[in-house]
Order: sequence, then structure tokens, then C-alpha cells
Amino acid sequence: MTTYETTAVPGQLTPPAPLDLQAVHQLAQHALDVLVPAAVGPGAETLGEAAGQLAIALSAFARLVEADADNQLAEGEDVVERLRRASLHIHEHLAAKVPAAELEARSTGLVDSNLEEGLPVAGSLSVELLLAGGRSVTVRLTHEDAHRKVEVGDGRTARLPAADHLIVRDGLHELARLLAPLTRSNVAS
Repeated sequence: MTTYETTAVPGQLTPPAPLDLQAVHQLAQHALDVLVPAAVGPGAETLGEAAGQLAIALSAFARLVEADADNQLAEGEDVVERLRRASLHIHEHLAAKVPAAELEARSTGLVDSNLEEGLPVAGSLSVELLLAGGRSVTVRLTHEDAHRKVEVGDGRTARLPAADHLIVRDGLHELARLLAPLTRSNVAS
């Protein structure tokens, strides 16, 4: 087992310190040793797969910390991709383990609570999906069902599978958070 020493005092804020490259590498190696075994083999569960991706993300982060300027983008994208994969596995786990009614209530509750707190919510979103062969299709999501039902341009509707819905929900909340400041500055102009 790895032990770490720290100068931190519980309950007391300390000024930020530079990352210790050796300690980051040790942490990454420890994460690989502890988490990757849960991700290996045909019986690996989604949380085990998420754990493995988190361990790999820490290793990628260690490479990012020491990367030269020419490699910052590639190493940073590797960290983000591994975290994205871990997130996908966690969404799959939640979709499989949490009752559908609870997931539905949580999604609707997030929309309502964000609005009550004055936080932005994506009301509706229409996306043109470009397809092979020069074709395209437009899909629309609305906040009325917490972006769960997809309206396809040809009049059909479909419900997103639970894991996909969690990903869309998180993405739309993030999109609303990023775009809201831009709308405020445009209104003030």
C-alpha cells in the first residue's frame, strides 16, 4: 500500500502549491494497481469499467503535467476522453441500478430547481444531424419532459434510453450554463 505525506492542516486553507510530478505519478500508479483489476475480464461491471477509465485518466493526467508545449493538446484530450468514458460507464450503471421513476423525477426536478434558482435551462433544442450520402434529419428535444422524448423531423417520436438520457441531460445543462452569459452580454449591448 502506498502512503502519502502532506503538510495540509485539517480545516485550514493553504495556498496552492505546484503539482509534484513524482507524487502525481505515484498516485496514478496506485490508481492503476487498485482500480484496473475491476475493469479486466469478461465479468467486469460498469462501475469497474468506470474505475479502470479513471485510473487511466490519472495516468494520462501525469503525462499532461510533464508534457512539453507540443504535446499539451494531445495529452489533455486523452485525459478528457478517459473521463468521458468513465462518465459513460457511470451513466450506464445508474440507468441499470436506479429505478426509472426515480431517474425521471430527478431529471424533471433538475429542470424545475434550476429555473427556481434562476439558473438557465435549455428550453428546447433542434439539431440537424448530417448523415452519410448528403442526407440530414432534424431532431428536437424540449424541457417539458426534461429532454427525454425526441421528436424526429418526419413526425415520429422516440424516448431516449435511460443512460443516453442522462448523458443528454448533463450535456444540455452544461450547454445552458455556457451559453447563458453570452445572452446576457448581448442583451446589455
